[in-house]
Amino acid sequence: MKTMGIWLERIEAGITDESLAKALQEALDRHEVTDSAARAALSINARLRERRQREDLLRALHDTATDLTGIRDVEAVLLAIVKRTRILAGSDMAYISLNDYERHETYIRKSDGVATEDYRTIRMPIGTGVLGKAAAGLSPYQTEDYLTDLAISHLPHIDNIVGKEGVRAILGVPLHLYGKVIGALLIADRMPRVYGPELVDLVDAIGKHAAVAIDNAQRFAEATSALQRLGNENRTRLEEMGGLQRLIDLDERFIEVVVRGSGLEGFAALSRQILGTDILVLDPANGILQEEPLESLHPGTAPLGALLRGAGEQAMFESTVAQAVATGRPHIFVTNNEELVLVPAQAGPKHLATLVARGPLNGSQRSIAERLAVFLTVLRLFDQATHDSAQRLQFEVLDDLLSDRDVPLDLIQQRTARFGVRPNGEMTVAVFDSAGADYARVEKTIREGLGPAKALIARRGSRICVLVSGSKTLTEAVMAKLKESGIPATAGHASTTDGLAGVKRANHQAELALSSLLVLERRGELLDGDQLGHLGLLLAAVHSTGAQESLYSQIQPLIDHDSEHNTKLTRTAWTFLEAHHNLARTAESLFIHRNTVKQRLERIALLLGEDWLDATRQLDNHLTLRIWHLKTTGNASR
Repeated sequence: MKTMGIWLERIEAGITDESLAKALQEALDRHEVTDSAARAALSINARLRERRQREDLLRALHDTATDLTGIRDVEAVLLAIVKRTRILAGSDMAYISLNDYERHETYIRKSDGVATEDYRTIRMPIGTGVLGKAAAGLSPYQTEDYLTDLAISHLPHIDNIVGKEGVRAILGVPLHLYGKVIGALLIADRMPRVYGPELVDLVDAIGKHAAVAIDNAQRFAEATSALQRLGNENRTRLEEMGGLQRLIDLDERFIEVVVRGSGLEGFAALSRQILGTDILVLDPANGILQEEPLESLHPGTAPLGALLRGAGEQAMFESTVAQAVATGRPHIFVTNNEELVLVPAQAGPKHLATLVARGPLNGSQRSIAERLAVFLTVLRLFDQATHDSAQRLQFEVLDDLLSDRDVPLDLIQQRTARFGVRPNGEMTVAVFDSAGADYARVEKTIREGLGPAKALIARRGSRICVLVSGSKTLTEAVMAKLKESGIPATAGHASTTDGLAGVKRANHQAELALSSLLVLERRGELLDGDQLGHLGLLLAAVHSTGAQESLYSQIQPLIDHDSEHNTKLTRTAWTFLEAHHNLARTAESLFIHRNTVKQRLERIALLLGEDWLDATRQLDNHLTLRIWHLKTTGNASR
């Protein structure tokens, strides 16, 4: 125990991996520790180091946001952005470009680390080169070696400038503000380099803060200019000045909300106070993230949350939200003679939340609401980064368990034990599609549905994976809880009695079940992957390729005939094959006479061909009819 305590103290103190490995090898040679204990110590030290790095990164990002928002001079803001970006990314240079839409060009506005004047003053068409692609605003773009990258649209004079500067690797991220791309933030190196996902996310996050900081500094410059003309201008100019000053004050108050860590609750309270109306924050699936709990500012009106839940025009509301997201501008939704203003919070094309304010709002209030939506975007990005960091360990355990990497099972068992998940006995894997609902809200609801059962929960791509000790009845309880909470979840599940060793197979079955439900358009249901059979492979393949238009090609003549003549040939064919060609059982199932069955079978043969019951065609027809039956009849789980 004494020896173990010494190693724990060294790990806690932040010993390097190399020093720890060397010291452990010496301890192994002296037989002071076991091999498994040494491996565990190295693993723990590596994970602690990664956590410290993530915490340092989040702290640096937070400090960057705070520093940038406090700078009022545009030139100082631009210089601070490129310098801080270059330091955090560890690159040879960093620069920021702004878009000139009149000339359809983007130009470098400020740089740090650039050696040549030609590179510092580059202007190029939007869409060409890495700079132009990033400034187009679609997504971050990078190249490992610019001059040899044939995927990039090259311009000879730009290539000459890049060659003189010695630039090889470049990464660029777009700068978005109020739904518009204003430019790009880039880093570059004079050696070939592949920029990893974490670095791309870091530069992208700085870019989002930079866009707000640039806008803030420009607004402050406008306010300063307005003050100089104050003595000669009329009341309209004074009101305009007051509006600009209020926006600056709003910036400072929002920074206080972020620094205090009061999150969405503080944001909703601040928004209610500034706009003077009731406020609601929705996630991308239109679920309630935060509602100001105080008494309504409009006596005699229902709370916004109750108003939305009781609205009969749910499809119209979702359509209005989609229009607001598509345009990046506020939209109005009217229900029960009340006007609601919907303002989207977006990071580029990604919808993060929707700010709902009880209307009507005047012009000044709408401008403030749009500004608040920018703050909401920053706040949601911070919340997601913090939550993702906290969930990283669960994701890593599940990823090691479900991937094809050769990770020792006993090591995974040790790690799952930290979360209370037993390594043996019956286990259930469930995979959820939450239709864009806020992940933190979905995870909280899943844990409430699981009750005391211990589970690993993590995002894998666009889906949420759950591993829990126990039977599949737990998943049914979770689905009931999700529906009760208004979360539009669809799920597939499967179980294993082989403990962790059988989890990968169970996850595969659960994924097949979920993909099958999505192909069948049976959202909101739960399907057991253990009972799906080979039909799940076919449905999953259709889901991955999106080739649903050919799903019913084998039996389309029957479907068309039923639609045109109000017949039931498709159901007759399905029942006949399920009854193993038994006329009596088919007639009994359909509640018709045998002669009627014979007449229908003759018509089916005319439509599909006389060989529709031959071995190969019968298999194809039967599979297609099974899919048709799943999609059109009852619950998919049956």
